Amino acid sequence: MEREVRTVAIVPSAGSGRRLKARIKKPFVPLGSKPMAIHALKVLDACDAIDGIIVASEKSSLTKFKTLIKKAGIRKMIAVVAGGRTRFESVRNCLAKVDDSFDIVLIHDAARPLVDKALIRKSIALCKKTGACVVAVRETDTVKLADKDLFIKSTLDRTRIFRAQTPQVFRRDIIRKAYALAPADTVTDDASLVEMLGIRIKILEGSYRNIKITTREDLKIAEALLCG
Repeated sequence: MEREVRTVAIVPSAGSGRRLKARIKKPFVPLGSKPMAIHALKVLDACDAIDGIIVASEKSSLTKFKTLIKKAGIRKMIAVVAGGRTRFESVRNCLAKVDDSFDIVLIHDAARPLVDKALIRKSIALCKKTGACVVAVRETDTVKLADKDLFIKSTLDRTRIFRAQTPQVFRRDIIRKAYALAPADTVTDDASLVEMLGIRIKILEGSYRNIKITTREDLKIAEALLCG
């Protein structure tokens, strides 16, 4: 009998939140009735397609984060690891905790608290078919390519431009190889590393509701969407 395909979720949540201008660390900033990071963790925990969760927290906040997770009743937690200086380092630290019982790695930023279970399931299903999948939304604005002096060089075809979000989902062997061979800690998403391997990545059209909270304005939008 063939073994069931298992998925682990990695949640980088070690951001300091400087641009959010909050007095507390970004994962603990209140959103509705819960700290920001708990929203995404609760959805992942409740999704039947997720078998385990590994979180990266800022080193100074490890104990606080573990207490928060326990209080929130997250059942599928495998580990809370110390994050690094960058998102790259935080994800790499989480990958070190992923054992061979997992076939698929889903990476989702805690700063995207409005993700839903349907999107998680669809991204995992697409990864099972293609090996690598990224949730993204179509660009709706006119996009200009500028030179270093901010003069417009060209207008890009927005019908072929997507804004990458998370989840980003990969076969375990692919994402491990991508991180092991990464030339430098300069990329801003996991798909960029997989692209460097020459592996084709399938886009799953996502939701404009699945916003990333970076600024105070983003937080207000998220609160409005949560209440709406």
